[in-house]
Amino acid sequence: MSKSAIQKLGKRLEVPDGATDEALQLLEDLLIDYDELLSAARGVIDNLCDALEWPIGVTHRLKTTDTLIQKLRRAKEKGQSTNLARVQDIAGIRVSGGITLVEQDDLRDMIIDAFERQGHKCTAKDRREDPMVGYRAVHVVVALGDRYVEVQIRTTGQDLWANVFERIADIFGREIRYGKDPEVGGEAAKDVIASMEGISERLYGLEKMAYEGVGTHGGREATLEAQKPLLDALRSVLEQIETIKGGLPR
Repeated sequence: MSKSAIQKLGKRLEVPDGATDEALQLLEDLLIDYDELLSAARGVIDNLCDALEWPIGVTHRLKTTDTLIQKLRRAKEKGQSTNLARVQDIAGIRVSGGITLVEQDDLRDMIIDAFERQGHKCTAKDRREDPMVGYRAVHVVVALGDRYVEVQIRTTGQDLWANVFERIADIFGREIRYGKDPEVGGEAAKDVIASMEGISERLYGLEKMAYEGVGTHGGREATLEAQKPLLDALRSVLEQIETIKGGLPR
């Protein structure tokens, strides 16, 4: 599909009566194209990570038709109609593990270099200093022709925090990921969100301390060790959230 055809498809899908059988089939065909690109990009990332032998894992995902339609309609409701052809996170790869902030930067640069040597333009987005509701990571958006693949690079703390917050959003409403009020839970839900933001801030502070010579937290192993209590706290929250979620009516 051409860019203009994809843009027109997005305009159709962003309105309630636009998701006709024909439009949905076109969207499915588009996602097949993205899936092929995602597999190719995943191969580049896998080769790089295998060569590094760092304590990191690689996963990937493709947005579903429902998720994409919700994204388009959410933007439409805000008066910010989205060009489907320019959506950068339809196809995503996640690289995460026991790395420091400096290693996160190094990995970002190596990923950019690997794709740019193949002639693909890359754009980096650093979401660590200015997080979205506590979410921190480094993103690299790779332009593969007129399509995009987003590579998320996360430390163990950033990844665990994001996974816990996703589960919380399943309960209190998906819009909390964008700073919106929870759909259920009232003030108690807001307290949970504020607590998660606080944990994110403390984790990031510990990650930075290793490279600022603060106290005894100098060096790679020391900073990873210093994070363990907060990581354990996040794992405990995740267990509680899964228990609550499992008891909700389906």
